Amino acid sequence: MKTTFFKNISLFIGAIVLLFVLAPNQTVKAAVDYSGGLLDGKRLYNSGGFTGGYLIGTEATDNNEETFFSVDKSTPGPTGTLDHIYYDFESPQTVISYRLKADRNTNIVIELLDSKGQYVRYFTVSTTDGSLVTLPEIASGVSKISLVNTNASAPLKVFEFNAYTSEPEQPTTPEPEEPTTPEQPEEPSTNRAIFVVTMTTGLEKEFDLSMKEVNDFIDWYEAKQAGSGKASYAIDKHDNNKGPFKSRKDYILFDRVLTFEVSEY
Repeated sequence: MKTTFFKNISLFIGAIVLLFVLAPNQTVKAAVDYSGGLLDGKRLYNSGGFTGGYLIGTEATDNNEETFFSVDKSTPGPTGTLDHIYYDFESPQTVISYRLKADRNTNIVIELLDSKGQYVRYFTVSTTDGSLVTLPEIASGVSKISLVNTNASAPLKVFEFNAYTSEPEQPTTPEPEEPTTPEQPEEPSTNRAIFVVTMTTGLEKEFDLSMKEVNDFIDWYEAKQAGSGKASYAIDKHDNNKGPFKSRKDYILFDRVLTFEVSEY
């Protein structure tokens, strides 16, 4: 009787062990997709400012809301309070939005700094549910991003933190295919385009340019975004000249450009 009992117990334990061995590994996914940003899987620094400190893990950048990094409370007085987490970019970046998942939505500041340690943007955070937050103005030339706990009473749990240089792609629903129609012969190209530049103020500037002029502008913009080139670009207005002028040019400032559209004709 005892032999049968122990045999049954052994079979039961063996079945439980086999269940754990054969069960597929479960990966915890975030309720919000934080990927596609500048901080994907990056190890941040924890310090009392936006320099120095020590390198931490990827708890706040791993796209997993089950992990977090606790940023120390801000304590007035001698330095040593580890109330910052920050990351240094290898080259200057353009930041247009961010996502933050934390255990509260007060006493949090994000600092964006240039290569000289000067502020590009400095703002207080109020949304910490992981929603995508677009900055009021595009931040160009960002060499460092820092998140600060300004609460003197309690530490801050940061579950996820990421910044984006373009809008993350949203999932799309496949649309039914439309019936194909015979292809029409393409109209001959004039190698020109209507070029529309939308500024951060919402103002639209429209130009009728050659494709060479359009491509020259795009080359300037991409070079400036990579950290080289002039801060402004002159676009010739050509036939839009009015009055007794030899020429008229519109100077476009790099950090005022929101989008541009090329309609070739």
